[in-house]
Amino acid sequence: MLDGVEKLPHEFRPEKKAVIQSIGQVLQAEQQYGVQEHAAAELALLLNQHGIKTYVLKGAVVAECYPKPEHRRSVDMDCFLLPVEGEEDVWERGNRVVEEAGFTVARGFYKNSTFHLPGLGVENHKFMTPFRGNARLKRLEGLLLTMIAKDTGDDRFEGTLLCRPPVMVSALFLIEHAYSHFLHEGLTWRHILDWQMFGRRHKDEVDWISFEESIDEFGFRRFYVSYCRLGEYLVGDLADDGLQPIDRLMLADVWSPLDLHESLHGLKAKFQLAGNYWRGRWKFKHFTDMTWVRALVEWVIGAAFDRHPTLDKKG
Repeated sequence: MLDGVEKLPHEFRPEKKAVIQSIGQVLQAEQQYGVQEHAAAELALLLNQHGIKTYVLKGAVVAECYPKPEHRRSVDMDCFLLPVEGEEDVWERGNRVVEEAGFTVARGFYKNSTFHLPGLGVENHKFMTPFRGNARLKRLEGLLLTMIAKDTGDDRFEGTLLCRPPVMVSALFLIEHAYSHFLHEGLTWRHILDWQMFGRRHKDEVDWISFEESIDEFGFRRFYVSYCRLGEYLVGDLADDGLQPIDRLMLADVWSPLDLHESLHGLKAKFQLAGNYWRGRWKFKHFTDMTWVRALVEWVIGAAFDRHPTLDKKG
């Protein structure tokens, strides 16, 4: 926001106090970005010494699409690990390497482990999507794993051993991530802007025909249409009167407080998430091709009978 304010004539800028507060927040964000960047590079170096490649999911992959990457605030780092050679599943080996370096690793969630480095929280993804109990997301997970497993790991962030995933992996991952956030917690403007900036940066690299087919195959179409229109509205490519009534439903959700459950654990988190299904039932009606009841049943069955799901990472 502050980068945009700098381009406004003085008479249209916010009051001085608000600008000064924003400058302070931006300076903090820049400092945090530098600390996180260093910690992530050190993690990739450590894992590489044990024959493991570190891929960045979202985060810096999206930040570099912005005019000033250091101004895209990131809470933590999402990563995915692959072996430098061979086809071994190195997720657990990566966890042990981190533990041997003196850090505590939490493995309580089937999709990823978590640990904290100096200045950086990390989610080490065993899987990229919350597919447990959901056959369609399981197919998407298989597709993403197939594509990333074929990657050579040569596309790295300059001066580091941090790898970028194939562009199609990042594109589908961003949409699924926003879709899941929308249904269970709520969207933010950053989700929407991330997709706009990523699409602009990689518009000539994404296989859009294949991508659009995947949008339909995995049930994202209703969500995706409004999601993209809100993005066009946000950056000024679509006027207010160009928004459809269904887009305004999503817009209202963007302005609403997030209904977070990630800070809770155990039974409390499960009740919180179940409540989110009920409160967000209108989202399933308008933006998915399934009822909220069916989605809740799939989640319950997955949590009860498929607590530790597996998937072939060889593709």
